[in-house]
Amino acid sequence: MIQDIAQQETFFHSRLFKGLSKEDMQEVAGFTKSKRLKAGSYLFRQHSKATHAYTLISGALMLERTSQSGRRQVIDFSHPGNFIGITNNDEFEFSVYCLRDAHLQCYVRNNFLELADRNPVLKNNIRRTGSNVLTHTLDQLFALGQKKAHERVCYLLHELSLRQSGTDRETIDLFMNRQDIADYLGLTIETVSRAFSKLKKDGIIAVDSPHRVRIVEHEQLDTLASAR
Repeated sequence: MIQDIAQQETFFHSRLFKGLSKEDMQEVAGFTKSKRLKAGSYLFRQHSKATHAYTLISGALMLERTSQSGRRQVIDFSHPGNFIGITNNDEFEFSVYCLRDAHLQCYVRNNFLELADRNPVLKNNIRRTGSNVLTHTLDQLFALGQKKAHERVCYLLHELSLRQSGTDRETIDLFMNRQDIADYLGLTIETVSRAFSKLKKDGIIAVDSPHRVRIVEHEQLDTLASAR
């Protein structure tokens, strides 16, 4: 199991296990294994067998889906505490790529679902997780369909600031590259670069490096992120 205290907190206090007893968690531990993943590798690929589910303990992952024509859509970016892999199908409908060296807890899918059938708290947590995913997907679809390019970038920065651990919501660690951002927001990489430049020029953000952004005008960014 997990040795690092902070990582133990991430695992045991994740939304997935909220309300479970020590006995329940001991049962979970019985079919759970730790898994390490290097940046640049895949946790699993689209259409592979859905035999396991995962909780991300540390690192960063990217969920992506590829069409038959080879076009890629980035679905989401996964942060510590996120749960990945429960599906109603026998195969995964997306791939998971490691952006930053990751530590995960890995569950045998059938064992996990059997426990959920016997444990109403866990079953409800899984249902809530699914509901949250649906809500996020609807927000993302709206962002892709209705917002201007710089508003889409604000939407992403707003999302990342909310998901960051700790209290610093001003400094955003961009563990993805500009192409990943473009494929997430439905833009070209050139448009993403222009959007960042506009936000910087308008004094809303400061770009410290390609992988670090500071939010200067948080209220204005949040307004643009939620623009209807």
